[in-house]
Amino acid sequence: MATGEELDRVRSELRRLGYLDHGFERFLLQDALKPRAALGTVLRLTVRVALLAGCVAAAALALALVAANGGFTASPLDAVVLFLHLFPPISAAAGLGFLVLCGLVLLVLRLYHVRRIEAVSLAVAAAAGVSALVLALVWARELVHEGHRPLLIVLGVGAPVAVTVLVRLIHQGLLTLAIRFTDSAPPRSSLLSRRSLGLVILAAAFLLTVPAVLAVRREPPPPPPTLPSSPGERVLLLGIDGVLPEEVDYLLAVGDLPAMGRLAGEGRVWSFPREAESPASRWTAVATGIPGPDHGVTSLDSFRPLGVETPLARTGPLRLWWSGVEVPLGLAEYRPVLANRRRAFTVWELAARGGDPVLAVNWWGTFPADMSPGLPGLPGLVVAHGAFQLLAEGAAGAVAPDRELKEIENLAARTITNKGGAGGLETRLAAALSPEAAARVWQRALQPDLFYREIFAERLASSEPRAAGLYLPGLDIAADGWSGGDVAFADLVRAELSAADRLLADGLKGVGTVVVVLDPGRRQEGGEGRVLIWRRGGCGTGGQGRESTPPEAVASALLRALGLPQSRELPPPPAGCAWAPAHAVIPGYGEPRQRGTSTPGGGEYLESLRSLGYL
Repeated sequence: MATGEELDRVRSELRRLGYLDHGFERFLLQDALKPRAALGTVLRLTVRVALLAGCVAAAALALALVAANGGFTASPLDAVVLFLHLFPPISAAAGLGFLVLCGLVLLVLRLYHVRRIEAVSLAVAAAAGVSALVLALVWARELVHEGHRPLLIVLGVGAPVAVTVLVRLIHQGLLTLAIRFTDSAPPRSSLLSRRSLGLVILAAAFLLTVPAVLAVRREPPPPPPTLPSSPGERVLLLGIDGVLPEEVDYLLAVGDLPAMGRLAGEGRVWSFPREAESPASRWTAVATGIPGPDHGVTSLDSFRPLGVETPLARTGPLRLWWSGVEVPLGLAEYRPVLANRRRAFTVWELAARGGDPVLAVNWWGTFPADMSPGLPGLPGLVVAHGAFQLLAEGAAGAVAPDRELKEIENLAARTITNKGGAGGLETRLAAALSPEAAARVWQRALQPDLFYREIFAERLASSEPRAAGLYLPGLDIAADGWSGGDVAFADLVRAELSAADRLLADGLKGVGTVVVVLDPGRRQEGGEGRVLIWRRGGCGTGGQGRESTPPEAVASALLRALGLPQSRELPPPPAGCAWAPAHAVIPGYGEPRQRGTSTPGGGEYLESLRSLGYL
């Protein structure tokens, strides 16, 4: 324990060096000059650092969230309210982090004789500041990719200032700790050098932040004035969610999927790695060739903290805080994002530029239905994601163009009255589930898939689209809460894949390239999926290979088969098939028109697909 004479000596030396004359240095260093118990000193110091760090970090994050969600023009005072929401958890996290650093510094002081305690505290503070800055930039990567100017200004200017303040806070806090436990003042230094130190830290933070923000930001290439193409072929893309790779491998091996088996035998089957991302992001990457978050479709929900006017659709690292803490406590309201923010053209949108009809049914990132944002009036049909329920509720945005709406509504009505389902599947469900559970699975999962397959089959035959895409999520939705046992679900998998297999067998006329993507969906975390590619002109040595290919390469394969030029933004098509050489290479295909963060209608996009249970 330091004596009163020792404390007076240290106090006098600190005052002579200028440490007790300015701001939070005096606020923190006073703990080093009072004869209190060691534990009390550490706890009081931690509380002070946590309060100051919480203020700085919460203010910076509040400004970043308002900027990312376009709130500065509509409701700038949201920053104040968000600060109040964020201050408690960030202060608590800062306090815990500072306690860890205190333990590290005390361990160094115990093990080594340290003469320059100021250098030790500064080194630890600088390391903590760099770590915080790196984590902030990594977490903000998705937001930076959006390229909003206010957000870039907040990150480029606010982040260095916040990190500088945090480094100085931690430095002074750890210096206080070191003085308290060594009974010695820092060595002689001038006030000018300490002021210069703050400027050096600020300059270093700017040098680290600004290049990182500019490097992470995605600068889209300018759209090509024309899209040169060569004679290509019709293509078909089928996505099936909720199928485990071993299930499709087994069904192909025993011959229960004859059409897919023939395509696999004459074509090739790849596996693809599954990243930890939302299905909206994964399936949009398949259709566009652009990975998330670059394509823009990363989430479907948003949060509105109590007192905030603009819902937070872009939340960065704080999504778990809003969903796991504030929503259950009633401090934030869960809200859906109504419109996709896709920033990349899909295969069918690019194929339609030549005037040929195209077809897209139920694919993620197509609500509200729009033939091609920024390129209106192109031929074809788009049935939006979730269209079956959108039509049932009379919501807008289900079908484009509008002249097709009545016919699609009639088909939906016929599907609803089809109580027997495909092959009596609804009746077979009743043998495995209770009447209530069977009705729920039928209405949520299987009946919509039946509707989408019928639209797809009818339009494949009648309009012969140049590019056609169909997404079937029924198995993934049916697996959610399934209570009928593994055998019954295996029978359901066989029945649904057989229906898709018949669709392929009937729809191959005139089609030159077929891609089938089978993903485990929510039934399996991580792991892999399957990609089957067949080309009428040949595709490698058959379906024995199990090479891996990124899901983004699917779009590259389809675009190459269509005769479109290779974009530098997209990976090359999967190796192994007889792809024609790219007749041209362009920087990129451009981006669709930005449609904002929300669009009226859609029944709140069916309550964000029934709170992400996908209906």
